[in-house]
Amino acid sequence: MTYPALGALLASTASTAAAGPVVKTWLHRRRNLDVPNDRSSHTVPTPRGGGLACAVGAVAGLLAARSARREVSSEWITASAALGFVGRLDDHVGLRAAPRLSAQVAVGAGVGARSGGIKGAIVGAVVMPTIVNAFNFMDGINGISGGTAVAWGASVASTEGVPSQSRMQGAVTAGMGLGFLPYNVPEASMFLGDVGSYLFGGGIAATVIQSSFTDKRLDLGAAVNTLSPLIPYLADTGSTIVKRATRGESITQAHREHAYQRLIQETGWPHWRVSGIAALASALCGYVCHTPRRSLAAIPVTGIYLAAPSIARSMRSSS
Repeated sequence: MTYPALGALLASTASTAAAGPVVKTWLHRRRNLDVPNDRSSHTVPTPRGGGLACAVGAVAGLLAARSARREVSSEWITASAALGFVGRLDDHVGLRAAPRLSAQVAVGAGVGARSGGIKGAIVGAVVMPTIVNAFNFMDGINGISGGTAVAWGASVASTEGVPSQSRMQGAVTAGMGLGFLPYNVPEASMFLGDVGSYLFGGGIAATVIQSSFTDKRLDLGAAVNTLSPLIPYLADTGSTIVKRATRGESITQAHREHAYQRLIQETGWPHWRVSGIAALASALCGYVCHTPRRSLAAIPVTGIYLAAPSIARSMRSSS
């Protein structure tokens, strides 16, 4: 990681952490609380919308990058801000699925068109909602989204095979996640909310989309380098959706069928430990995919992560 990227990471971390108490107090006053139900992983009403603190961190990281004469892309700024706003609206007043999905597709197509023309617009219209909704669906236990954001951001920021703007965006994202973790681990005093999952998902998706094209042509190597740390997240989301869809169950209804949720049920482990396993799987996938000859190693890493609940059940039965 370069010194400018490290500076952006530290600025983002410090600003997110510093904004946390202010945001938490404001959310309490507005009664923006996540009230637990029988499917919740928490037991007391908790402020929801902590992603606003991460937005402060994003601005600080952007300013640090510019002070070091480094840039982040306008597409990253636009996607993060626009979808973070959509997420905040959903937290505050509630939005139907159709306008949320429409916004994701429109932003993704716009980012893709700037990077890869018509082909890029098509890719963006698929990639943006896929990643944003993966972050939204997976944000179900303390620390999992913050930890995954750190793993993804650090991986991208440390990779030579991606554009310099993408490395800087990775550093800022890692800082946002790192600065938020103290409010979410080991016990949650504040949740990201949809504003946070959309902010992270939108920025990460924009980075993946724009990194996938060089001079309007598909750059498969950079695409793999930016997407690979997300493989466990995407695999967990995708496999759960497929299982629920084949049983005729709603894919948007709250449930506890993700691999990380089942691992908690099977082991009784605290959230931070399971979130750490998910972040480690993301970091390993990012690392092995830096070298093309190692890329296939991401398959067993992801397979072990998905199979962890079954492995834990078998070990418990045999003991």
